[in-house]
This record gives sequence, C-alpha cells and structure tokens, in this order.
Amino acid sequence: MANNNIDNAFTARSKTGAAFEPTYSGALSFMRRKYTKDVKGADAVVWGIPFDAAV
Repeated sequence: MANNNIDNAFTARSKTGAAFEPTYSGALSFMRRKYTKDVKGADAVVWGIPFDAAV
C-alpha cells in the first residue's frame, strides 16, 4: 500500500520531518516546517515569496 502522507506542511503532528518527504515539492514552507498563518507568540517569522533563479 502506498504512503499517502507526503506533504506534511499542513498535517504534521511534530516539528521534525520524515525521511520520505521530498524536499523539492509540496507546500511552500520554510525548511518544510508546519505551515501556519498564526504568528502570535513567535520569536521570528520567515515570510516572502520563493524565487529560483536557476532556470
């Protein structure tokens, strides 16, 4: 049976990723951390638009 749990940026239960997560695809989150819009209580926020000039 295939593993359907590929993009954990929205569904992760812990802050560490899994070895099977492809780092080149999926939700746009910094270092594949859990995606959130709630920054209350955050010490730092990484915010912006990803850009790849290697095309």
